[in-house]
Amino acid sequence: MVQETIQVVKETEAKAEQILQEAKEQAEKLTEQAVEQARLLIESEEQTARKQAASDLEQARNQALNMQEESEKQVEKEIEDLKNQAFQKSEAAILEVLAGLY
Repeated sequence: MVQETIQVVKETEAKAEQILQEAKEQAEKLTEQAVEQARLLIESEEQTARKQAASDLEQARNQALNMQEESEKQVEKEIEDLKNQAFQKSEAAILEVLAGLY
C-alpha cells in the first residue's frame, strides 16, 4: 500500500513535470510567434513610412519645381516689361532729339 502510494506520487510528479515542460515549450513557441509578429509589423510599418516619405519627397520636389517655374516666368515677364519700358524711353528720347534738331 505504501509502495503503491509512492508509485502514484512519482507518477503524479512525472505527469506534473511533463505538463510543466509542455507549458514551458508552449510559452516559448508563443513568445517566438509574438516576436515574429512584432518583427513583421515593424517591417510593414517601416515600408509604409518609407513609401510615405518617398511620396512626400516627390510632392515637395514637384512643388519646388512649380515654384521655380513660376518664379522664372515672373522674372521673364519683368525683364520683358523693362525692355519695353527701355524701348519706349529710347523712342521718346530719339523723338526729343529729332524735335530739337528741327
